[in-house]
Order: sequence, then structure tokens, then C-alpha cells
Amino acid sequence: MHIKFIPRGKGSAKSALIYVFQEHDNKGVIRQEIKLLRGNPEFVTAVADSLDFKHRYSSAVIAWHKDDQPTPQQIQEVLNEFENIAFAGLEGDQYCYYAVWHGEEDGSGHIHIISPRVELQSGKSLNIAPPGWEKTYDLIR
Repeated sequence: MHIKFIPRGKGSAKSALIYVFQEHDNKGVIRQEIKLLRGNPEFVTAVADSLDFKHRYSSAVIAWHKDDQPTPQQIQEVLNEFENIAFAGLEGDQYCYYAVWHGEEDGSGHIHIISPRVELQSGKSLNIAPPGWEKTYDLIR
């Protein structure tokens, strides 16, 4: 399993929403499966696009090799751990995100995670991938 944060988030979160739900990837390859795993994409997009921050949202990918074949339960466990790390110390009404599964033709799969860079109650900036984030998220791998 591999985790990375994509250097996106300065533009509209609507473009991320469109990308993760379109039937093909950025190379034109048709996705075999697209499934919303968590969250409300329209709400997350509206929150992110309402921000006047330079960085409006964070975008992460959790990917598995085709030989890994994670079960739905294992995928949910990974998302639970991701959420525990990304939003440590926060209650459920202080953050939002959505997670979308992409199953590929070769049997591999990955999850896109989109989260507004804001703590919902205070309106203050929330960076779930600060410098050195790799060491923190390595706990999931």
C-alpha cells in the first residue's frame, strides 16, 4: 500500500469532484469501478470552494498493488486509520472529507480522498499533510 498527497488544492474543488467521478482516468483509461466510500462530495466541494484560502483542499491517494487485493473490510480499516491520523483530536463535526474507490482493469485499486483545508467550527486553516507528513502516515502502511 502506498499513500501520497497530490500537490493540488489551489483551484476549485469542483474539478477534483469531476475527476474522481469521471469514467476514465487522466490518460483516458476506462475505470472498472468507481464507488463512493465515505462522505458527501457535494458538501465537501461547496465548503472547499467557499474558502478564501490560497490552499482550499487537500487531495490524497491510497493505492494498492494488483496483488494486494484488499477486502472491503480492510479498505474500511485503512480509511478509519487515515481519518484518525488526519483529523486527530477533532470531533466529527469539525471536519469533512470524501473518499472514492477506483478499481482498475489490472486488479489494482486506489482511493482518492478530498478534504477542505478548514476546521469547520472555527473556520481556521487545517492542514492534514504538514511538512514531514510521510512519517505520520507511514503508521498506516
